[in-house]
Amino acid sequence: MQYNDTVRSGGALWWLLHRISGLYLAVILFIHVLVLHVLTKEEITFDVIAERVSTPLWKTINISFLAVALAHGLYGLWVILDDYVHAGWARILIWGVIAVIALVFVVYGSLTMISFQYGG
Repeated sequence: MQYNDTVRSGGALWWLLHRISGLYLAVILFIHVLVLHVLTKEEITFDVIAERVSTPLWKTINISFLAVALAHGLYGLWVILDDYVHAGWARILIWGVIAVIALVFVVYGSLTMISFQYGG
């Protein structure tokens, strides 16, 4: 068997980005638990959470968490399906469905977070 140096998978960058997004999700989840369940001394109510979510910082954190979580999870789904689906038309269809799902949820979630106001 001869080595073919012209074949490139191109998957190294996606592999690295998947690891970085996983690390980002772990850090943001840790910060979420720390702020919400350890540093917050008052009772956790809708008013407390709504006031926090109304700030631009937490809106940005939540939108980035949503986008990165969807990208991470749906890319993981694509990797699993990529092992089992070999027909070209089916791969394009699956990739398209995953892309549409990601786009719909990121847009809907971002619009919800951006438009959220508390107290008026």
